[in-house]
Amino acid sequence: MRHRLLFALLLPTFWTCLTADAQAAAPSESVFPKSQLRPGMHGLTYTVLQGNKIEPIHTEILGIAKDFVGPGLDLIIAKLVDAKTATTGAVHGMSGSPLYIDGKLVGALSRRIASFEKDGHCGFTPIEDMLRIEQEPSPEPIRPFPTELRDAWRWGGPAPLRSAALRADYLGIPLSVGGLNPKIVSRFLEALGFRGAPILAVPGGGTTAIAGGGSALEPGASLAAVMMTGDINISGTGTLTWRDGNRVLAFGHPMFGFGKSDLPMAAAEVVTTVPSYETPYKLTNVGPVVGTILEDRLSAIGGKVGQMPKLASYRFERFHCGRRLPTLRGEFVSHPLLTPLVVNLAMGQIFSATDSFGRSFTVSVDGFVHFRNLPSLRLRGLYSGEDGDLATAILEMVQPLQLLFQQPWVEPVVESLELKTVSTEKEENWTIERASVDNPRCPPGGTVWVRCVLQERHGRRLERRVALPLPPGLHEQSVAVRIASGRALDTRALQQKIPSAQSAEELIALLNAQHPNDTLYIQAVSEAPGIVSGASDLPALPPTIRTTLSPSTSSKQADSWNELIWSEEALTVPGVVGGEQTVRIEVR
Repeated sequence: MRHRLLFALLLPTFWTCLTADAQAAAPSESVFPKSQLRPGMHGLTYTVLQGNKIEPIHTEILGIAKDFVGPGLDLIIAKLVDAKTATTGAVHGMSGSPLYIDGKLVGALSRRIASFEKDGHCGFTPIEDMLRIEQEPSPEPIRPFPTELRDAWRWGGPAPLRSAALRADYLGIPLSVGGLNPKIVSRFLEALGFRGAPILAVPGGGTTAIAGGGSALEPGASLAAVMMTGDINISGTGTLTWRDGNRVLAFGHPMFGFGKSDLPMAAAEVVTTVPSYETPYKLTNVGPVVGTILEDRLSAIGGKVGQMPKLASYRFERFHCGRRLPTLRGEFVSHPLLTPLVVNLAMGQIFSATDSFGRSFTVSVDGFVHFRNLPSLRLRGLYSGEDGDLATAILEMVQPLQLLFQQPWVEPVVESLELKTVSTEKEENWTIERASVDNPRCPPGGTVWVRCVLQERHGRRLERRVALPLPPGLHEQSVAVRIASGRALDTRALQQKIPSAQSAEELIALLNAQHPNDTLYIQAVSEAPGIVSGASDLPALPPTIRTTLSPSTSSKQADSWNELIWSEEALTVPGVVGGEQTVRIEVR
């Protein structure tokens, strides 16, 4: 806290110096003040339509919409009057394209005025407003809204981002994940709370070499905000507006609205500009990382060329139908909101963007997320279904990581992600059709034989008998024999234990202890009033101790836990198993 306070006290002096530099680097004669704009004036908007060639687009000023963006934040209304954009108007990916009049910078293209706009009407963010982002104080880093961990686990998604309040008329930032269906990308964006961000899911290109590297970033050039690089590329592309030395401004509107940021920056090339009255966009390839985006504000994003961000590494080892596929390697951002999104998108790319993946699937995942400041988190599971179930399966795979970023104690810093994936082109889903015991009465210390009948979806039926030994201490009572899948046990246990966790380390321990999805558990269970405290279940407590530790008297972290598991056996199933049944027996 003292470090933050010192930083806040020194910040005004720091930004005063930066502002002085900005004013020196951008003298008044290089900027065309919006107060001098008049309807009918003509200028040139610079952008890339194909390759890396920056082309001028004739533009006519129509007027200024006062306070359109917010109090004191106007929007310049103009019209593209050029044959090159006659069929597209303002294109998604043109965000940030600089407008010049008489050689002076007016602002950045940032908005389409309407859907299906066919006369080239568009909005420009004044350059005066964009230059102000370098004077902004440093806020607290954006984090997910504080959400009850119980609710987060039940729903499997965070609260919506603050970016959900951003205006919907921004030109979109085309977000591409090579080979991944844009509909699946949109599904992840919505599920993880990014609906309000000006992100447009489009078919993606990949990585490429850009001649000149960072020096290729000049006003009008394509600029990409990179979230994952290497064998998998995830990036959003717009246009650079202004550059002074190594300092740049772009987009003319926010990307996510994070405020202070730390995203990789790269140059990009335009494969083609896709014409469409509804959703015209630039299809791009992205070059190597050449800098860092440091600001993500209402009027622009800003950053520095040459200042490289700290990234986490990934390694995906893949097997499909017994055949080893090339291992994928690269780097990605560690961010409380973006990391779960990026990992979901990467998993979607792995499982769907290949000729080796069929309509029906069974996939297993096993590996670890390693952190700089926390124990490793295990990601593992078995999932099966048809192509429409893939996005849901991936969201479930990544849910533990998503939940960890929502806890209130410490912000995880990811260092590396290592996963092994195994997939087949067959659905293998099983349910418990029925369960029974050979004898409903059993002596203390005896063995109960449990009969389970399992049904595969559209397939086989299996029957298994499992011996469940009972301890001698269990006697003279009614006992439930529970036959349940690992998922059913986790749903019950984690919803009660997760809210009682008192540290990120305890939460990780709970998440790492989840049951595998291909295992059936046979348990002898009896009622035994107790509590959950510190993410541990304490069954069969004496009434005085239970009262002392109950939420009403001591700690809101405690919750009731009213069962005691006397014995347990496990049965491995050849696929994903779900369901739960209970048979009662008498121990006499």
